[in-house]
Amino acid sequence: MGFLKFLFIAIVVLWVVRLVAARLLPWILRRFAAKMQEQAYRDFQAQHQRQANGPRQHQRKTEGKINIEYIPPQPPNQRGSKQAGEFVDFEELK
Repeated sequence: MGFLKFLFIAIVVLWVVRLVAARLLPWILRRFAAKMQEQAYRDFQAQHQRQANGPRQHQRKTEGKINIEYIPPQPPNQRGSKQAGEFVDFEELK
């Protein structure tokens, strides 16, 4: 009798979960897709706006000219040999 009661409750619970998921899951996925689409549209608009208002909108670079716009800061003067350890000279034997 206990097994039949467990089986009946399990079937009812799974049936209710299936009904709720069938109604709720499409709504959740539509909402998620709408949010992602809206975010992508905002990102696209922001990128388009940056390109339109950028300082180099009408600048044309001459071919072959290289401009360095950013030089990363250099660490303080460090000698590689002091950090790397001891170097040993060797001769190659044939």
